[in-house]
Amino acid sequence: MSQQAPSLSIQECALAIDKINCASCVKKIEDKLISLDGVSQASVNFASGHASVTYDPSRIHPDRIMREVTAIGYPAHLFHPQEEAPSSDWQLIQLIFAFLCSFPLLLHMLGVPLPVLWQVILATLVQVGGGYSFYVGTWQGLRSFSSNMDTLVALGTSAAYGFSLYTVLAQAPYPLYFETSALLISFILLGRWFESRAKKRANRGMHALLQLQPKMARIKINNTYTDVPIDQVPSGALFAVRPGERIPVDGTVVEGTSLVDESMLTGESLPVVKHSGSSLFAGTVNRDGLLEATAVRVGKETTLGAMIRLVEKAQVSKAPIQRVADRVTAVFVPCVLVASLITFVLWAFFASDITEGLINAIAVLVIACPCALGLATPTVIMVACGRAAKEGILIKEAAVLEIAQKIQVVLLDKTGTVTEGKLTVTQALLPQELQPIIAALTAHSDHPASLAISASLHISQFPEIKRYTATPGKGVSGTVNSTTYFLGSPTWMQEQKIDTSLFNTSWAKEEGMIVALATQEKVLGYFLLSDRLRSNAQETVQALQALNIAVYLITGDRTQVASRIALELGVDGFEAEILPTHKTETVERYKAQGKITAMVGDGINDAPALASADIGFGIGSGTDVALESSSVILVRPELDGVIHTILLAKQTFRKIRQNLVFAFGYNILGIPLAALGLLSPLIAGIAMALSSISVVLNALLLQKKR
Repeated sequence: MSQQAPSLSIQECALAIDKINCASCVKKIEDKLISLDGVSQASVNFASGHASVTYDPSRIHPDRIMREVTAIGYPAHLFHPQEEAPSSDWQLIQLIFAFLCSFPLLLHMLGVPLPVLWQVILATLVQVGGGYSFYVGTWQGLRSFSSNMDTLVALGTSAAYGFSLYTVLAQAPYPLYFETSALLISFILLGRWFESRAKKRANRGMHALLQLQPKMARIKINNTYTDVPIDQVPSGALFAVRPGERIPVDGTVVEGTSLVDESMLTGESLPVVKHSGSSLFAGTVNRDGLLEATAVRVGKETTLGAMIRLVEKAQVSKAPIQRVADRVTAVFVPCVLVASLITFVLWAFFASDITEGLINAIAVLVIACPCALGLATPTVIMVACGRAAKEGILIKEAAVLEIAQKIQVVLLDKTGTVTEGKLTVTQALLPQELQPIIAALTAHSDHPASLAISASLHISQFPEIKRYTATPGKGVSGTVNSTTYFLGSPTWMQEQKIDTSLFNTSWAKEEGMIVALATQEKVLGYFLLSDRLRSNAQETVQALQALNIAVYLITGDRTQVASRIALELGVDGFEAEILPTHKTETVERYKAQGKITAMVGDGINDAPALASADIGFGIGSGTDVALESSSVILVRPELDGVIHTILLAKQTFRKIRQNLVFAFGYNILGIPLAALGLLSPLIAGIAMALSSISVVLNALLLQKKR
């Protein structure tokens, strides 16, 4: 049988799914999605009600994916970040109706007389009006030969209601349990309403990001500015931003001068001056001047859009620890049904008490809610990712948080990571006539050293360069007027067999980056460049070491420079004059020792090491390649984001472990107590609702942690 070649156009879509009531629902939806031809990955988040689906568009369309999910009882549609969370007004109306009808039954239970006919009418109204959603969910489950929390509630309340109705119609000598079924439905609805509100609070981090994005933009059409929805702004459009407005898309200023508050991206409280040629970023605030700009990146491609997309993906993704709960919930509901049946049989036939057996069986069905188990992990992950985003930390996958708490080694790149990456030329020992040649060599390179040298020369016209070549981590070369020139590190010159004897005694003593100029015969001169440490680099290293994490500096710079920086930082060790490939080898060496290893970098030459590390931290001011290779993006170019991520990860998994212990313990204790008759169905229903709410509230405490 021939195999179909894999498609190269794999895409992702996000779905908003309704009526997810428990962890069993999540498992059912995920199983359905994975079974679809063309779907390679699917992850459903119980806490947010969203799903992330990876699919092959040549084999399946999102419309069919949504139809298949809707067909098994869970209405689905494409999720858009700007859409409002579904209103809980109908849920509240259903809750109030159920409690109004249940209140007279509660009074009857407390001793206030209520005619049997009224008991039947009120209990029926609650069973049908308040509990209809449980029957719908049960029917949808039966259609797909599965069960969920709705099944447990529908069976439990129907048993109490049906037994009581039979007693009334047959005039049998048994007690009535109308108040049990009615109040049970009411309290479960109350629990779901509180749970829904708590889950919305858990998603505040995402809402905070979404609120930064304007809904309208003022663009120029036929020489007239018109307000249009943000998703209708085309790339290249001319747009205007008035004082006090948020910038709608990423762009470049063409006219006007103003101060722009970019604190949401950089963390810097001081506004930045913007003028012609300056870059603008969506979500930042124009303070005091009118700006006209050209749209460069729009929609999801803006810096803010990328942040939102990454947070969404991380919130839907699953941490490895969640697999424990997933395996349990896969068989949980069927096991509860069996446990309930056994409880009834034992009480009915061995204790000869059918009514007590029925009540205890109902209590088992109700107490064994898998909601707390399903919410234990995703709610905490959702809160953690949202909080991290507010602090300028973008976490790409939930698994990152699980790994980050175990980090044992952190490898730091030097230039642009522990230093500001803004090199300046402090000394130039070169003949004046060579400056145009140097300007030609640096014009085609965006390396910080090339930019610094180019800025120091102030030369706008230079000779044409041929056979230009960039050697990563070493330097650049090219031919000018039939002479080949090399601009790069002294060690590279030595590798090229170039005579460096003239400068061997001088550059070995210099404290700074040496960039030499040479022909194929000899060195002609050199530049001395220096860089400053980031303001909080030392504090970050000390904080990491306080957590028993070893910190090492790895750089392609000279040993003498690396030694000075390492001493100033107080790291545990350093490696200097290493190539990008050697950085990767360094990462692999520590991983081979069984140590969880993180790499922090910002440049193209750091990308392989960032991708190879257990966790790669990409500095937000770095290159696109480095950021794509990272597991965590530090939007604000400060190293303290590394320690914040690790501390947040430790807090997150402390909460997850607490929630899992509580959820498992709740069921382990609750089911036997209910089976032994020590918990009434009503108390079981209240406890079940409180268990889910308490798990979500425990997750929300992460927002208060320092």
